[in-house]
Amino acid sequence: DITFRRPVRLLHPRHPLYVVPWGDGQFMLGASVIESEDRGPITVRSTLELLSMAYALHPAFGEAEIVHAGASVRPSLPDNIPKIIPRGSTLHVNGTYRHGFLLAPVLADLVANHLATGAIDDRIFVSERS
Repeated sequence: DITFRRPVRLLHPRHPLYVVPWGDGQFMLGASVIESEDRGPITVRSTLELLSMAYALHPAFGEAEIVHAGASVRPSLPDNIPKIIPRGSTLHVNGTYRHGFLLAPVLADLVANHLATGAIDDRIFVSERS
């Protein structure tokens, strides 16, 4: 009964949520805000928060099956600001934290502009030593 065609981001002050449609009636839920460097399995608390918010977003999630549940660390840098790091002929684009799907177009424009004109935005481009 759920027909999202694009990622949905629910901005709640305490329990944010994103829902990404994967096709064939499958969705990925995410955005737990529990800060941890633990790479272990998902906690009961994280699971309850995510599923409660999914149900609040659309009650049909209450009848959904859980195909997989997992947790990991977020791809962020210490200051939570993405960086483009040139190393030889390679550009490393890292640190999008949980906003990668929002930041990807901006970062892609910066990379494309750099490749076309050599332009460098000092706020995002850093030397390997930084």
